[in-house]
Amino acid sequence: MKTKKNPEITVTVTINSQIDQAFNYIAPINLTHILRGNAMIPAIVDTSVKEGWNKAGLQRTVYFADGSTSQESLLTVNAPTSFSYKNEHFTSKVLSALLKRLEGEWLFTDLGNNKTKIDWTYRAVPKKFFARLIVKLVLMKAVKTMLNDALAIITNDLETGQLEAGTTWKQNQEQ
Repeated sequence: MKTKKNPEITVTVTINSQIDQAFNYIAPINLTHILRGNAMIPAIVDTSVKEGWNKAGLQRTVYFADGSTSQESLLTVNAPTSFSYKNEHFTSKVLSALLKRLEGEWLFTDLGNNKTKIDWTYRAVPKKFFARLIVKLVLMKAVKTMLNDALAIITNDLETGQLEAGTTWKQNQEQ
């Protein structure tokens, strides 16, 4: 019997940034800055770990604007080319009914000439067949919009040299 592939989307951007600069800014980024929510997905308003999010095995609680939470685990960190994570244990009634977990993966490719290609993949692991349909037809479209919005913020931050706190990337690295 053939198994169904889990719903998955990948968003891609090429930015004017060196690969290590992009990786070092994105991997530990403040999620409240880039994941601002949309009509289907509430914004992230806080995380239990704010600094040092850079080592496989770390876990944190993610807090959403609707009062729900999830548990995020950093699975792999291969600087400056990739990192991956998963979100699970959703307290949202809707997400907990639909999903076992969400898996995220970032791949960074050095294109030379101060350009980096970034591929960000989100994979949903639904609980049941019916959930798979809803996730594929509804939720993943909202996730794609959210990821594209986040990449636009990140691209602007890196290409202008302005981080969310108003410091430049170089100043942030020196702290």
